[in-house]
Amino acid sequence: MRLALLFLFLLALPLRAEPLRIEHRFGMTVIDAVPERVVSVGYHEQDFLYALGIAPVGVHEWFGDRPFATWSWAEAAREAAGAEPEVQRGFEIDFEWVWALKPDLIVATFAPMDAETYARLSRIAPVVGPPAGYPEWGAPWQEELRLIGRATGRGDRAEDVIGDVEAVLRGMRARHPGLQGRSAAAVFVAGTTLVGYGPEDGTNRFLAALGLSIPPDYGDLATEQGNFSVSLERIDLFDHDVALWLTEPGGRELVEALPAYRETRLGRERRSVWADAEEMGAMSFQSPLSIPWAAERLGERLERAATGAAAPAGD
Repeated sequence: MRLALLFLFLLALPLRAEPLRIEHRFGMTVIDAVPERVVSVGYHEQDFLYALGIAPVGVHEWFGDRPFATWSWAEAAREAAGAEPEVQRGFEIDFEWVWALKPDLIVATFAPMDAETYARLSRIAPVVGPPAGYPEWGAPWQEELRLIGRATGRGDRAEDVIGDVEAVLRGMRARHPGLQGRSAAAVFVAGTTLVGYGPEDGTNRFLAALGLSIPPDYGDLATEQGNFSVSLERIDLFDHDVALWLTEPGGRELVEALPAYRETRLGRERRSVWADAEEMGAMSFQSPLSIPWAAERLGERLERAATGAAAPAGD
């Protein structure tokens, strides 16, 4: 009788969940319980956390000087999660700031981090680094979201979000058939330098998801950092069916004044799309919140340019 009662008592005890073991570029992180105080030290992870319904207590602002380091496409998700995080500004990670927030998980899937930085952060709390098997800054957003979802106990939610975003992109492809198979280039104008990107860059992945084709030679030109830089005289490298221009102030005026640009198809047939500051931010973030927002903003303009249709003045 006593044995039977003991058996029933043991059955009634709550089962202790097995610790999560999360593999990433810097090794294995063990997470004993679902985290409650999450700090993001990377450049865009707040969007991923908001998409999962998580309210981080601290985030790292990359650029933009926005309230809570949150851009327009993510504001509704931030509010829905009830997030009002502390913000660390500046490119490098502030270890004292992280420590003061008392995190039980540090998300660093898109962070300025090497092995030494990872080790220092790990002395504060468990750290989730970038997905393994990809170049630096080169992991697909889907794999990054899956990793964060597993680490926070929201793996199913991550898959739902991925499905929703990919459905939006499929819908955009159907709405804009003129994009299919056309060659495209993403170009950043930095002073008098033109920066192109390899096929694993987030903006090129975005263009490919809409049905555009990335020039195969960009993979050969790109360095280990995933990009390549050329002078203004090599604007011919970007003379494809459509170019998405990401520029610093004055960049558009500089490019359009070039005789070499006016001789390209881009110039003659108005095949350029010039991103505004908010669209440039979305291309930089490449998050599950910024991607569908950018697709809605850019889809029609990209199709007009790629098919050679005349664009309204100032587009």
